[in-house]
Amino acid sequence: MNLIEVYVQEVTRWLPKKKKEDIALELESTIHDMLPDDYDEKDVYLALEELGDPKVLANKYSEKQTHLIGPKYYDLHLSILKWIIPFAVIYSLFTLLGVKLLNLINLGERFDVSISNMEEVLINAITWSITAYVFVTVIFAIMEQVDGKNEDLPKWMGFTSWDPKKLWKEYSVPKKKSIPLSEINAGLIWTVVWGVGYFYADRFLGIYESGQDGLRMVTPAFNQEVLLSFWPIVLLLLGAEIALAIYKLIKRKWSRNMAAFFMIYKIVSVAAFVVILTQPKLFAADFLTMLSTWFGAAPAIMKDYMVWGTLTLMVVFGAIAIYEAFKKANMNNRSVL
Repeated sequence: MNLIEVYVQEVTRWLPKKKKEDIALELESTIHDMLPDDYDEKDVYLALEELGDPKVLANKYSEKQTHLIGPKYYDLHLSILKWIIPFAVIYSLFTLLGVKLLNLINLGERFDVSISNMEEVLINAITWSITAYVFVTVIFAIMEQVDGKNEDLPKWMGFTSWDPKKLWKEYSVPKKKSIPLSEINAGLIWTVVWGVGYFYADRFLGIYESGQDGLRMVTPAFNQEVLLSFWPIVLLLLGAEIALAIYKLIKRKWSRNMAAFFMIYKIVSVAAFVVILTQPKLFAADFLTMLSTWFGAAPAIMKDYMVWGTLTLMVVFGAIAIYEAFKKANMNNRSVL
C-alpha cells in the first residue's frame, strides 16, 4: 500500500460498512484531483496535509454521532488504557502483597498461599482495573462531547497539528518490526515479578503442601544468603531491563543498536546466572533431599539436572530471542509511492 491508500483506509475504518466503499472511491478520486500529473512524494504530503487528520475527516463523513468515544480520541483512549490498566493491576497487587509480605517478614514466617489470600488479591486487581477503565473512559467521553468536532486534538494536551508524515512513519514500519505497548508492559511486569521473586525467594519459592487453610511452604528451594550475596549483579540486570523497556517505549521499533543492546544484556544475564546457579550451597539441603526422595536420585544429581537444565533453556531461548531481535531490526521500511 502507498501513502494515499493508507490515508483512505485510515479514514474509512471509522465509517459504517455500507458507506466504506463509496467514500473510499470518492476520497481517492478527490486526492488524485488535488495532485499534478507527474506528482512526487512532496505533492502527496501537501495534498493530505490539506485534507487534514483522517480521524477528523471521518467524523465529518458521519451524519450523526453514534459513538461514546469517536475516531478523534479512540486511539489515544486505547493507548492510555494499555498503560493505565496494567499499572493499576501492578499497583494493587504489590500494595496488597507488599503489606502481607512485610508483616510476614516481621513475624519471621513464610507466605501462605491460601484460597482466601488469592481471592483477595484477584478481587483487588479486578476492582482497580475496572476503576481505572471507568475513570479514563468517562474523561474521554466528556472530551468527545465538548471537543469532538474541532479540527485537531486539543493543544492544551500538548498535541501539535496533524502531519501526514507521522501517519506514514507509523505505517511504513513493518508490523513485526514495531514494538507494541503490550510487549513493553509485559516486560516491565516480568521484571518486577522476577526481581521480587529473587530477593524474597525463601518466602515464595519452594515445596508446598496442602493444608486446612490452603498451600503452605514446607521448605524453601534456595539459601537466601547465597542469592543476596549477588545483589549488585541482580540490580544491574534489573536496571538494564528497565532501561531496555524505556528505550523500546521511546523508539517503538527495533533497530540494530537496540538489538545489540538486547544481545549484550542477554549474554551478561546468562553469564551472571551461570555464576549464581553453580554456587555449591545455592539450593537448600532439605529441598534437594525431598526431591531425591520423590525421583529416586541422589541430591547431587537432582541439583545438576536443575542447574544445567535451566542454563540450557536460558541459552537456547536467549539465542532465539537475539536472532529474532536482529531479524526485526534488519527489516526494510515500506515506500511512500
